[in-house]
Amino acid sequence: MFNLHRITCPRAFILALALRPVNASPIAHSELAGRHDGGPAVWPTPQEITLTSGKVSLTGDVTIVTEDFKDSATISTVKEVVAAAGGNAVLASKPSGKGMQIFVGTEAEAGVAVAAAKALAGNSANGLDADGYVFACGNYEQQPSIVLNGVDTRGTFYAAQTLRQLLDGDHIPGLKVRDWPLMSIRGSIEGFYGVPWSHEARLDQFAFYGKHKMNTYVYTPKDDPLLRAKWRTPYSGDELSQLKELVETANTNHVDFTYALSPGLDICYSSDEDFDATVEKFNQLRDFGVSNFYIALDDIPLEFHCDADKKKWPETENDEWIADAQAFYLNRVQTEYIEPNNLKDLETVPTNYSGSAASPYKTEFGTKLNRKIRVQWTGEGVFSDEITVDSVVTADSSYATESLFLWDNFPVNDANRDRLFLNPLTKRAAELYKHLLGFTSNPMNQPYASMAALANYADYTWNGPSYDATESTDASLWELSGTDTTVHNALIAFTDLNQNWPYQIPQVTAPQLTKDIAAFWASRKAGTSDGTKALKDRLALIITIPDVLPEMAMKAFATDVAPWSTVAMQWASACKHLIAMLEAIDGKDQGTADAEFSAAKEWVEKTKAKTVDDRNAEGEDLPKSIVPTTGDGAFDKFLTDATAIYNGK
Repeated sequence: MFNLHRITCPRAFILALALRPVNASPIAHSELAGRHDGGPAVWPTPQEITLTSGKVSLTGDVTIVTEDFKDSATISTVKEVVAAAGGNAVLASKPSGKGMQIFVGTEAEAGVAVAAAKALAGNSANGLDADGYVFACGNYEQQPSIVLNGVDTRGTFYAAQTLRQLLDGDHIPGLKVRDWPLMSIRGSIEGFYGVPWSHEARLDQFAFYGKHKMNTYVYTPKDDPLLRAKWRTPYSGDELSQLKELVETANTNHVDFTYALSPGLDICYSSDEDFDATVEKFNQLRDFGVSNFYIALDDIPLEFHCDADKKKWPETENDEWIADAQAFYLNRVQTEYIEPNNLKDLETVPTNYSGSAASPYKTEFGTKLNRKIRVQWTGEGVFSDEITVDSVVTADSSYATESLFLWDNFPVNDANRDRLFLNPLTKRAAELYKHLLGFTSNPMNQPYASMAALANYADYTWNGPSYDATESTDASLWELSGTDTTVHNALIAFTDLNQNWPYQIPQVTAPQLTKDIAAFWASRKAGTSDGTKALKDRLALIITIPDVLPEMAMKAFATDVAPWSTVAMQWASACKHLIAMLEAIDGKDQGTADAEFSAAKEWVEKTKAKTVDDRNAEGEDLPKSIVPTTGDGAFDKFLTDATAIYNGK
């Protein structure tokens, strides 16, 4: 089979570490556009939220009533909110009978939280879908009170995240929330080629996911040799200890760590030895508390690697034989390993993972596959500009499954490693939750630069009908930048330069910069200077980006994008000189025009430097081997057009 993914791909130990702050400020309502009814913003948008009167202060002594609820992450989040408000948190198993109190717990573990929810919200979390919760504040038994009542432990943790977002100075506004996710799988799949995420970045991702109510992370970086090329080799040493830390941190943040093995390059599907090797690898992760496992069969040739398979499944004209072999192996893992060990149902991505139309492979694969096994799919294309209900319904039929979920190849950039994709997530139908288990985003090689899009996925998968790409992106960019407007404006300008996802129809390229350049040329043609100031101001802003972005709340974002912020500054500096050159030509000052054009060319030469690291298919690191690209189609065209004028054309 043509190897699509080499070009494109589908893709505690201590609480203080596990709840790492990832250098990001809490989402503050004063910096966000609130809901349309004027109430505070909560992300993802709750299914039901009702404003009530008044507010509840968190100053002074605040009793956190937990009864038998023990989740340290939830309790720690509540304590952090109280401390941020200037209050003094006191843990107790029962109400104190005085002062402010916060009731925390699930239906099963905290009867006092259930009672408080019924009194303050009108009902408890009983009957909500998994991960659902009730949040309310007001007076309960003549005391100012807040209740965080989850249908399960993760739901209670999510109620604490809502509490964190609602903090306004030293108080929480009066409201009731009854909330639950519409999709059960919400998260990311680290499934790209090239430099995998660092250990530190993965830990920070889990904290980010927890805050945004994302519950899934699939570990399957293509260039981790122990997942793919050397999949039979057990983990040891630092690799094993780091995996243990990852799993513990994910669990603390209520993120399901899913381990995805990729044995398809050389597996013998009928082999007992390879089945045992699969089990041995899974057992290493199960020992750390992993209960979610995945077999990735993407990006492999449709061929057998042993005589036993060739004999058992003779090759036919169509691809049923390879589908039969793969289903045999996957079913064996499900029935002989997953089910006896009470693990979550196995997940997989088939070799033919895109397009909704039926094919012999898809039909055979789905028909023979154990119905419990969950199947990932990338949409109509490997990269899908749009995901529609009709497409998903057709794919469900083609793969003969009711357990389909999306491997969404956005904003992944492993096929375009010179670029960043900072576009918002768009054109995913609002009603897909009725037909899919959920989404995992395949992010960029740059983990922190991917966070804005990941926040989009969090909002969309939780409540698709209410998802607004613009509002979601505005909120996430404020969170990443922090409250300093200078920093935020620089981030907005930088984001504009990287709106260049090549699979979008129509494709968008640096829209605001392009608009300012068009206005500049239009005013120059008209003999006015009306469009000059706006372009000069934008270029001046872009020039500041490398110095300003390190002041972001999410400081690692600036480190991630440093090669691109630098090249943006270089291009903006070149364009600034080009404008000066054009003004000199208009003023009949050829000497100044020559000097400015020469200065512009010097800056353009700097944009050609290789400053981005890479990794090849053999796992060899290639430092500073890629030239970063940003604002293409805008900067370079401005250079071409200005040069033509300089040359008298």
